[in-house]
Amino acid sequence: MKTDCNHPVLVTCATALVLVGAATAHGQGPTFDPGCTVPYAKIATTPDPFAVCGNCGVVSANPHSTAAAKAAHAAESKAKNNLCGDATKKTAVDFAILADMQAQTSNNIPSDRHTLRQFFAVGSQKIGEGSVVQLKAFVREAHISDCDGGEQVNCNKTGPDVNDIHIPLADPTVANSRTLDECNSVTAEMIPHFRPAAWAQIDMKTPVNNPVRITGQLFYDNSHHPCVKNADGTFKKEKPARISLWEVHPVYAFDVCTETDANQCDIANDSVWLPYDQWVARAGSITEETGKDFRSRCERLKGTPSQPGGPTEPGQCPAPANAPHGHRHRAPAPPST
Repeated sequence: MKTDCNHPVLVTCATALVLVGAATAHGQGPTFDPGCTVPYAKIATTPDPFAVCGNCGVVSANPHSTAAAKAAHAAESKAKNNLCGDATKKTAVDFAILADMQAQTSNNIPSDRHTLRQFFAVGSQKIGEGSVVQLKAFVREAHISDCDGGEQVNCNKTGPDVNDIHIPLADPTVANSRTLDECNSVTAEMIPHFRPAAWAQIDMKTPVNNPVRITGQLFYDNSHHPCVKNADGTFKKEKPARISLWEVHPVYAFDVCTETDANQCDIANDSVWLPYDQWVARAGSITEETGKDFRSRCERLKGTPSQPGGPTEPGQCPAPANAPHGHRHRAPAPPST
């Protein structure tokens, strides 16, 4: 039996329980509220196993932390958790575009982040933070992120199920790009909220021979710095290493090409792409445990960060941006049965 939780008037589905307790203004805790149908609803883990961490995570409760700093961190977390980008307007981007966007972006970001939206022209479209894009790449590796100290967006919790999965990506137009310095990479992140079971194992079952197509919203990670290329071709490295702070974060869809030659994997040709959960289940799919060491270290912490931070308090979300029409406050659809 299949239950239709996508119908706008149905609010009694079991999966709608993920919204109970999330009724405070602007999606502010204590429960995570996606505010729309989760883009990967058909394979989502429901109810959200990390619902206890709200849309804007936590911020520092240190008395020396200013209101402006708290607002900026809450807004950044809200942007990281945005599952409501308009997927009817997907824009194809590549590594050169993300590098050019970096060159045109300042790290002096206001707490409302409005300057990051729709500022960069790609054909007839203008894109920026919140825009839904598609990127073709090879996966360098994938690993559980920030188990040492946690992240404010994830309420400083640590563990394979409550941290992002960090995915450095290599340019498919460059020969042997997976073996090049990671400073040439760009980043995708899978957030823990509603994360599909198949995706949660991508660090242990990483597609290494086949190109991937990643769909998701653009996010500018201004808490970090990109690598800087020196005159001799080497890099001044940053952590995490990448060429651009523009990320696909969160991932909305993750597809694997049925071919290994990137030239045969047209990003717009759906017939050559399989959703990762289907591809990884096929006989003959080649994967590697690229994040095994990270996962092992994370599991050994048993939820206690090795570098615990100071006191925190729930982040107070800024006012919500307008969501796509008709998509506010729907619970994610359950898997078909």
